[in-house]
Amino acid sequence: MSSSYSSISIAVFGLTLAATFLMAWLGRRHGGSDHGGLAEQKLNRWLIGLSAGAAANSGFIVTGAVGLGYAYGMQWVLLPLSWLVGDIVFWTLFPQRLNDFGRRSRATTLPELLTHGLQGRGATILVLICGLLILLCLSGYVSAQWLAGQKFIAGAFPVSGLGALALFAVLIIAYTGIGGFRGSVYVDSLQAVIRIIGTALALLSVFWVAREDGAIVQQNLAAAGPGFLSLLPAGGWPATAGFLLGFGAAALGFGLGQPHIVSRYLAGASPAETRSAWWIYMGFVQFTWISMTVFGVMLRGVMPDLQDPEAGLSLFFSQRMNAVATGIIVADVFATIAATSNALLVAMAQTLSHDLLPRSMPGRRFSIAWGCVLMGALTMGLSLLLHGSVMQVALGSVAMMAAGIAPAVMAKALGWRHDARSLILSVLAGLTAAGLWKLAGLDPLVNQAAAGIAAGVLALRLAAPSDAARNVF
Repeated sequence: MSSSYSSISIAVFGLTLAATFLMAWLGRRHGGSDHGGLAEQKLNRWLIGLSAGAAANSGFIVTGAVGLGYAYGMQWVLLPLSWLVGDIVFWTLFPQRLNDFGRRSRATTLPELLTHGLQGRGATILVLICGLLILLCLSGYVSAQWLAGQKFIAGAFPVSGLGALALFAVLIIAYTGIGGFRGSVYVDSLQAVIRIIGTALALLSVFWVAREDGAIVQQNLAAAGPGFLSLLPAGGWPATAGFLLGFGAAALGFGLGQPHIVSRYLAGASPAETRSAWWIYMGFVQFTWISMTVFGVMLRGVMPDLQDPEAGLSLFFSQRMNAVATGIIVADVFATIAATSNALLVAMAQTLSHDLLPRSMPGRRFSIAWGCVLMGALTMGLSLLLHGSVMQVALGSVAMMAAGIAPAVMAKALGWRHDARSLILSVLAGLTAAGLWKLAGLDPLVNQAAAGIAAGVLALRLAAPSDAARNVF
């Protein structure tokens, strides 16, 4: 990218960044009190659907999805389609129930929701286990976003790896601290709109370039292998069925077990308004995810020798497109990664404040801003120690969270008989099963989240108390 192009691209990116901080500030002004839990936020369907979709997208969509399409071809379109199966089940059964339960429980965090109606030592242990699990898994998830942001900054601008990481993280920590929960929702909704524009631009651009270099692109795609453009994996229908089952279960667990997503459903204006956001959420997620995978496939034909395919989106625009288009994509990639990062930081700060700090501690519920700064600094350090792709870190964190938390949330939402003891057992059983499944090397057959959720539900149902024994532990 030339210096003139670079300056124009930075200007476009700067305008987007200014709008981001403005939306965070507006969210702070409209935030209101949290004494009645997240239900007092009263979000409409557009804020629920767009902010949940943007928070769910994560840096994986603009790095990992592109890299998978580039490296392995069209078969990775099955990943968002598998996710769609789980999302359909989830949206049919749970968002309206979660909103209704959140209004009755006045919950701000998942541990508060899980312990509603429970008392005694068991409830305290459950809060600690779930709170620590959330912080641990979300730390890995946020670190994956920092890695994705580092790839984005380094690919789009002449900035070193460590400098790119610091610049990206500090910007997000700053506006997250300003806006809090409501600011996170406002900013995520703005960034969802940017993501839609950027996705359409990316797809049109790569097909336009491919059309101009048609013969060379066809040769490069053919050289990628005979199954590169096939939708079915090498194992045929049995492998496809296992793939669909595993990642469908992961999507169900994602909807139930990710606090930065569940918080949007708890904050809906009503159960009906929350349920009506389904088509906004699923349409956004499927359009952006499938499009980025297809972009990666076509990029293999246009630029076949990339050393890091996960940085392909930024590299394609900086090397092949004009400054304005590059600036829009820079803003888009930043928005995509930042939307998830800021939602995760808010969720971590809420968990730390509401669930893990001692209730007797003076000033226990310190501001979300300081919690975001603390969690952001810790996860920045963690990202420097991680080895592996954005895909590996993000999907691993999501799967373990789903395995541990989703069965317990399912029990609360569906009204299954439970006490603190049975919920604790379900969390431990889910985590253990998912970990053993991964260690046994079975994850390529069926995602570990499916094994963990099945084990957690089984443990919960077997340990469910009689009506007379409820809440004893």
